[in-house]
Amino acid sequence: MSRAAEDVTIAVAQLAGGPDVQANLAAIADLVIEAAKGGAQLVVFPEAVMFDFTATAEKIAAVAREHGPYFETAIRDLARKSGIAIVAGMYGPGEGTLATNTLIAYGADGAAIGRYEKLHLYDAFHYRESDKNQPAPLKPEFGELTTFDVAGMRFGLMNCYDIRFPEMSRLLVDRGADVLLVSSGWVSGPLKELHWQTLLQARAIENTCFVAASCQPPPLSVGHSMIIDPSGLPVACAAGKRELAFARLAHARLREVREVLPCLTHRRYAVVQKN
Repeated sequence: MSRAAEDVTIAVAQLAGGPDVQANLAAIADLVIEAAKGGAQLVVFPEAVMFDFTATAEKIAAVAREHGPYFETAIRDLARKSGIAIVAGMYGPGEGTLATNTLIAYGADGAAIGRYEKLHLYDAFHYRESDKNQPAPLKPEFGELTTFDVAGMRFGLMNCYDIRFPEMSRLLVDRGADVLLVSSGWVSGPLKELHWQTLLQARAIENTCFVAASCQPPPLSVGHSMIIDPSGLPVACAAGKRELAFARLAHARLREVREVLPCLTHRRYAVVQKN
């Protein structure tokens, strides 16, 4: 696929999803406006920013059925009105008392450009996400993976626990992703901040790509939303409970790192060809 090489300014948002969908949308709107004023062409919000992920399975499923379509329409309209692409975490209706943990992406014109249902559910550290959400089914030729283009750069979507599975990030990069977008509610716990940053940096280093990670803030999640250079260096970070971190992503930097460290071309194993 031929894509014009442009630099892209992006923002990662640090924001908690609370029990009031309307209040969450109002907070999202405020940060989208701020991101647009800051020159961002894309803003990424956390996993489950639509609604409180600590609620019961029954409550989340009910909210997904009642408010899911409205939330998605609101994000679409917000992207169009603000002229900025948006990625946000929501809940969609699943089977029975389960919901789908879904990332949606809308372009600056309001067109749907991506949709990803979480593949790896967080059944770890004494937590069982599978009691609330259903995993996405696998599809032929990795059709469950999601990439999209904004201003000449290709972005690949990942959701929280996904970053512990390096094969997923590599497949997205094989599909041309220049940037891995990670939306998360990375649950707080012993050494979890260390895991979060280390894994994000590892995904950037091993794939020589940018990583932009948006996380819900403490106390329920670790925060530390950040944007990471293809060399593994964090170049922007959010420290507060509700804020944005900005970075300009350059194709020239991507090429520079990959020329010095051509590990993608040195591979002896290849799973899928680039599209």
